[in-house]
Amino acid sequence: MKKIIFILCFIFMKQILFAQSDSAKSLINETMLHPADAFTGYVYKKGEWGYNQALTPYPSWAWWGITDRITAELDLEAWLGGVPSFNFRIGILKQKEFIPHLAFETMFQYLKNDFDQFHNLDYLQINRKGVNWYNHINMSWKIANKWHIHLAGGITYAENLQISNNDTLNYTGKTFSNLISPDYSLAVGWRFKRWISFHSSYSYGSTFLYADNIARKQQFVLATRIAPFIKSKKGFLNSFRFELAYLYANFPDARQNISGPIGFLYWQWDWSKKNLQKRKKKKNR
Repeated sequence: MKKIIFILCFIFMKQILFAQSDSAKSLINETMLHPADAFTGYVYKKGEWGYNQALTPYPSWAWWGITDRITAELDLEAWLGGVPSFNFRIGILKQKEFIPHLAFETMFQYLKNDFDQFHNLDYLQINRKGVNWYNHINMSWKIANKWHIHLAGGITYAENLQISNNDTLNYTGKTFSNLISPDYSLAVGWRFKRWISFHSSYSYGSTFLYADNIARKQQFVLATRIAPFIKSKKGFLNSFRFELAYLYANFPDARQNISGPIGFLYWQWDWSKKNLQKRKKKKNR
């Protein structure tokens, strides 16, 4: 499996380095799946790709539009760490007046051994083991040319979950087996310019990006997305973006929280047949 992951990473990096510039690119019309760690009702078109890199020395995650309705979210870091992880988003409806973009999202992980998600913190312990599986219904409304609202809800199943302050003398925490816990999130996005957008989200339960796949977590995120070289004729620069965010996550069961700046880099490009045909027509003019 690790060989497959390295092959996928090679393909993504090749696309990043040699992709052609697309002058139509813009944060205003870009498909965003998890801005500010929110859940949206959008899916990639067939042939649309995204590669995302956290500020770590190993591969992070990628997104792939398998069809116009099915997007695979590939957690490369989990697979390289020996954790089977499957994530798919399935588009159900497109927005028509008050009817939102609607999608179903599912993410499954299996952790064979105990995994302390915050092993680098001495005051917070999040231990997960076994099956962790969330299922969400995501909704998005484009309420103006540059404004989007996102609402999502669902449940997380956690086979074994321990949330504690990691203090043996003054212990505060809870341990759960076969937990079924609700998840929900609300987010808003303002796509201010072609090259910059602003986002915020509030969530309870499992999320995808930052303190990911943790039930019973309360989280607030403020973020901006920037495409600094959107006008560049070089595909590597034209498709480059990054998200800078401020994260506050509270864990009531441990009476602890984490906060601070966070973010990641990403490249997004549209290799769908429709977009390739448009670019050919422009070249032939």
